[in-house]
Amino acid sequence: MDSSRSKMRLLSLGALFLSTSSALPNGLYSRQVDDAPEYTALGCFVDTGSRVLPSKVISTHDMTAEKCAANCRGYDYFGTQWSSECYCGSNKPTDAAPASECNMPCSGNPDETCGAGMRLNVYEFDRACDDLDTEEPPVVISDFEYKGCYTDNVPQRVLGGITVAQHDMTLEKCAATCTAGGYAFFGVEYGTECFCGTSLDAASTKVSEGECSMTCMGNHSQQCGGPNRLNIYEKPNPVGAGSNLESVGDFHYASCWTDKVDDRSLKAVDWRTDDMTVEKCADRCSEFSYFGLEYSRECYCGNELIGQAAPEKDCAMLCVGAPGQWCGGPDRMNLYTKATSTSVTTSAEVTTPVETETDTPTITPEPETTTAPTEPETTTSDIPVSTTELPSSTESSTTTTQGPELTTITDCPPTPTYNGNPAYCYASGGLPAACRQLASTTLNWRSVGSSMSACKSALTRYGMPTNPAATACFPTTALPVVPSSALARSVADSVYACLHAPTASVICQSDSACATNTYTVGQVPSPTPSTGVDLLKGDGGFEDGTLGDWVLGPSTHLVSTTISNARPKSGSRGLLMRYLNVNGGGNSLTYNLPVVPGQQYRFSLSFQHTNPSSFTSLYLYVYPDILQTSFTEAQLNGAPANAWGTREITFTAKASWVQLVLNVGGNVGATNDVYIDDITFVRLT
Repeated sequence: MDSSRSKMRLLSLGALFLSTSSALPNGLYSRQVDDAPEYTALGCFVDTGSRVLPSKVISTHDMTAEKCAANCRGYDYFGTQWSSECYCGSNKPTDAAPASECNMPCSGNPDETCGAGMRLNVYEFDRACDDLDTEEPPVVISDFEYKGCYTDNVPQRVLGGITVAQHDMTLEKCAATCTAGGYAFFGVEYGTECFCGTSLDAASTKVSEGECSMTCMGNHSQQCGGPNRLNIYEKPNPVGAGSNLESVGDFHYASCWTDKVDDRSLKAVDWRTDDMTVEKCADRCSEFSYFGLEYSRECYCGNELIGQAAPEKDCAMLCVGAPGQWCGGPDRMNLYTKATSTSVTTSAEVTTPVETETDTPTITPEPETTTAPTEPETTTSDIPVSTTELPSSTESSTTTTQGPELTTITDCPPTPTYNGNPAYCYASGGLPAACRQLASTTLNWRSVGSSMSACKSALTRYGMPTNPAATACFPTTALPVVPSSALARSVADSVYACLHAPTASVICQSDSACATNTYTVGQVPSPTPSTGVDLLKGDGGFEDGTLGDWVLGPSTHLVSTTISNARPKSGSRGLLMRYLNVNGGGNSLTYNLPVVPGQQYRFSLSFQHTNPSSFTSLYLYVYPDILQTSFTEAQLNGAPANAWGTREITFTAKASWVQLVLNVGGNVGATNDVYIDDITFVRLT
């Protein structure tokens, strides 16, 4: 491209503005327009599913570099793509592409190029001359002073306190929430999210104000962060942060400790209250060896402990009943133990455990490691852990050092295993059917648009949260109305490949690396059982008189739902769903929980009904696998009245989570009482 051609393409509004331009080395060029930011064209670059310029994306039918520059004020770089799209960011793209691959004319000026499919024409603002007129956030909100735009982390947030999300979020709402909780910091993110904390994690870095470009959904004149970006506010003179009690009753503080929702570190007692304090949890757990506080209002007790020590900064949520006390965090608990002279330390080497006044043996808890050859990061503690002999398939060797005899155990999974990332994902080859259709050889230009729309919708259903990285895989504008099968195939292939890229966070990640841990001989913690355990943890029995984590659908005028003690199959309570004889009426209960992709599970329940002449059905569904009870099996008029029967679905998980659904409905014929009890969800392999 010659210099004069470059100037003509860039100065798309030259007839309206006084402008000058100058040639630069390597075919690059710059522009200057009165009352507009200066910028330099850097060339054609490769884009990715997670977007190399991820912020303030817009699409318009009259796109030009000029228009995109105006949109991206406050950022360092901007780029145009797919004729009509504009992207902004503060990090320079690095993967250059041949200029010929940016070959689509801009929708606002056919003499100017605006990238192509996953290709960007990239520009850099000239900061020496650019007068940025971006609107600054309020300096003070409810005694909190503004600190700037900062990066966030997932899943360990840089503000570790309470979190809320509201569709009408404002700065004032977030400030009020964090003030009530006793926090010194608040931050707003992604338009609707509010985070509180007593301090800002050192991992967070200050970035350009332009990266916090999303408006608050409850007040569009205010800024509420952006994707993984926080507008941070701090109280200049906070009353004081939280603390851990050195001792309470017979207990002593040990450490911040890991926990898992589907495999609790302390399993004997799970108690939750909205006035939780350390003292209340200690009193509830007085008959046990340990107690832990988590997520501001949760208390756990037990005599057996699994998990490992975590950094103290991970336990950054204050107790709802005592804002001066720490009460854990997401998947983190402040752990207390009855063992005296307790100490928990982290070291690169195994250290001799501290002697205690009790007869309980001292061991080294399970360390956090990544690969077998590296020396493990070992957490040493005198916190006793239940012991048992490891399965014979685990290789082990014993090494003697100063202090007690130690054993080093290397555990290698037989096949690659899901490592927990991303939290919501599909197994390789297990994408929703609508997304797999994009790889079909029969796809043509007539169907590619509807297929992409169906795939995009499927990736936000059944409890899967919106994933901006996956959404970015899809074009933001409609395909040209041109019957081109080649173009349709190219777009579909691009989207399908993007969804499978790690940056899209759609496909589950697996590890096959060995894990090496060191323990005191004879005191190796027992492996946590993964099969044969009811993952609903009693929520399917309704014994506490509530629905627990089950979510009831809105159609209660068609099917009423109550907890009843009239006909429990076991225990003292069960579920009663009464069909009210409304044609086509039905209602559902849903339950979301994590699973391991590739493993087999069984969803089952017991039921009985009172009226076989009523045309009533009981369906079980499992999503996102889209499995259901057969039509014939679901019809209750074929089942005897007043006798317990069962329904179940056995399946192999194709994703990292499931949404369980049970539905009662009918097509007139009379009312029918359907009693349901003993709902279980068990991992079989």
